[in-house]
Amino acid sequence: MAIREGYIIEEIVDYSNMSDAFDEVLRGTARKKCAEGRYLLAHREKVIQRLSDGILKGHLPKARCYFITVREGGKDRRIAIYDMTLRIAENAVMRVVDRHIRNRYIRTTAASIKKRGMHDLSLYMRRDIAENPEGTRYAYQFDLKSFYDMIESDFIMSCVRHLFKDKRLIDILSSCVYSHEGLVKGRRSSQSLANLLLSVHLDHYLKDELGVRYFYRYCDDGLVLSHSKEYLWQIRNLIHQRMNTIHLTIKPNERVYPITEGIDMLGYVVYPDHVRIRKRVKKNCARKLHEVKSRKRRKEVIASFYGMAKHSNSKHLFQILTGKNMEESFKDFKNKQAPFVKDGKKRFRGPCVSLRTLLNKTVTILDFERDIKTENGMRWLVSVDDGGVLKKYFTDDKEMEYDLECLEKANKLPSMPITIGWDDSNGFGHYIFT
Repeated sequence: MAIREGYIIEEIVDYSNMSDAFDEVLRGTARKKCAEGRYLLAHREKVIQRLSDGILKGHLPKARCYFITVREGGKDRRIAIYDMTLRIAENAVMRVVDRHIRNRYIRTTAASIKKRGMHDLSLYMRRDIAENPEGTRYAYQFDLKSFYDMIESDFIMSCVRHLFKDKRLIDILSSCVYSHEGLVKGRRSSQSLANLLLSVHLDHYLKDELGVRYFYRYCDDGLVLSHSKEYLWQIRNLIHQRMNTIHLTIKPNERVYPITEGIDMLGYVVYPDHVRIRKRVKKNCARKLHEVKSRKRRKEVIASFYGMAKHSNSKHLFQILTGKNMEESFKDFKNKQAPFVKDGKKRFRGPCVSLRTLLNKTVTILDFERDIKTENGMRWLVSVDDGGVLKKYFTDDKEMEYDLECLEKANKLPSMPITIGWDDSNGFGHYIFT
C-alpha cells in the first residue's frame, strides 16, 4: 500500500461514468415509476451536472435515510434506504474507486468484487485441494462477529488515506464512513470499504508477512488450509491478535478440523473427493418449490437451483426436488425468454415486424416487456409465435396493453391461439385480440 493512487475525481465526474451510475440506480420499472424516479428521469442532465459539480467540490448531496429490517440467512439485518440522488452520486464514486482498489486485493478474496463471486472462490479452493491433498488436510475456519456494526471508522479512513491522495475524494469517503456508527448495510460504499479494511489488515498480513499459502476470504468468513493442525492453531492465534489491533472479534464457533468432515462454506460442503450443496440451500429450494403456484416463478426457482447444483455432485438431489434430469439441456426447462440486456429489459428472438403484417393472423403471444425506449417514444415489446416463426412488434395501444396485462395476471402466457383484428366501431381504429 506504499504507492498511493493519484487524483481520480476527474474519472468519477466523466459524463459516461456519471451516466452509467444514473442508469444503474434507476433500473427497474418500480424505481422509474415512483415519484423520485420520475423526477430524476425528467431532469436527468441537470441532476447529473449538479452531482458532478458537488463531487468536484468534495461532497455528496444531503439525503434522507430510513431503516428497514430484513430476514436473511436466518438473521435479522438492519438495512439503510437512501434517496436515489445520493445513491447515484455514491455509485459514481465507488465505480471508479473499486477499479483502483481491485488490483490491491489478493486473488483468493471475493464478495462485492466484480467477477469474483462465491463460485469463483469455491473453484480456487477445490483446485488447491485436488492439486495438493497432503498440504490441505486440515482447515481453520472463522467468522467475524457483527462485522459491519463493529468496524471503527478511524481504521477505515487510515486505509483510505494510505491508498488515495486526493483530499476531495477522502472527504467524500469520510462522509460515507462517519455517517453512522460502524458501516451501514445498504450503502454502496460499505461493501468496498469493508473489503479494503480486511485486505490491508488481514489478507496481506497472512499472505505477505506470514507466507500462508492457502487462505480464502469471502466478506467476513475466512478459511486457512494446511498439512498440520499445530500450524493452524498458530495461525489462529496470530489472526486473533491481528483482529484485536482493529477492535474486531472472532466468533466462538471457529474450529480446526480435518477436511474429511466437509468444509461448509460458500453455499457448499466441500469434501476431498466430492461436493454437496449446503443443507440450508436445499431446504430453501424445497420450500420455495412447494409454495410457488406460478409456472413462470417455478421455472425461475429451478433455474436458480440449477446454477447451484451444476457446481456440485447433486444430480440425484436435483431430480428429487425438481422432477427434472440434469443431463437434459438446460434450455429445456429454463424460462423461454431471451437473456436480459444491460438495462434489465427482456429481449426477444425473431425479426421486428409491423403490427399490420400480423393483421387477421392467428398467433400465440409468448411474452412482452413494458416501457422500451424507442425513437418514437416509450413502447411495449411483444413476442409472438406466427406459425412456428418467432416475431416481435412494438405497440403503444392502451387497450392492447391492458389485454396483455390481463393475460399475464391470469398466468395465460404463452397464450392460446389469438387472432389479431381491427376494430373501428368507436370512430377510431385500433388493434384487438380475438
